[in-house]
Amino acid sequence: MSSFLNINKQKIRADNFITIFLVVGYLFFALFLRIEGLMGIIVYPFTALLAVGFLKIISSLNKRNRGKDNNFPRILLGLCYILFSLWFLSFLFSMPNVTTQIIINLVAFPMTIVGISAIIKGIIINIYSLKSRIINIIIGVFTIEVCSLAFSSPLFLPKIFFLFHIIVLSITLFLNVLGRAALYLSEFSLSIFSLRNLKIFFYIISDYLLQVDSNGNLLLEKIEYNN
Repeated sequence: MSSFLNINKQKIRADNFITIFLVVGYLFFALFLRIEGLMGIIVYPFTALLAVGFLKIISSLNKRNRGKDNNFPRILLGLCYILFSLWFLSFLFSMPNVTTQIIINLVAFPMTIVGISAIIKGIIINIYSLKSRIINIIIGVFTIEVCSLAFSSPLFLPKIFFLFHIIVLSITLFLNVLGRAALYLSEFSLSIFSLRNLKIFFYIISDYLLQVDSNGNLLLEKIEYNN
């Protein structure tokens, strides 16, 4: 499709760097934290399955997809993904050998990659506004520092700080979502302080390609994957 020709090469380059950091980072993660590395092989795919379940439901309830024949099976499948993933992850984390620090480490690793991703996108992709790029770099650095604290917490913090780490990591993830929304929307000179624009952000991270026509109007194009 011609739409793919409009994808910025800097975005592809940034994604390639992020992929390298993800692979190399996981190798070091599994090397120094072997239990977490082995558990991550199971935990992360099921976490992804949980996210896919939510996305299927959200996509089916979207106005653009309402009334389609396959909506109900998609919603049902999404619910199955969510319930099965939650059940399995709850079972896994409730095992006696799984400590709170192991859970924190499993959360902190992908968050570290999220922080690195924010820095890479902020540095490499110059089609975004300078302000949003700087904000994402700052958020990325902050995220890495928070995750470093979470990894090293057994050295100087008691185990009762488990809930504290989870709350801080959740807030950090929320900041990354807002920062990434501001970054992506800045390409089209859109502000994050608008519910309509936030809706456009979710289209961007879904299977839609946002384009600008000759009149300056924003166009959403569904990306079709041909086998």
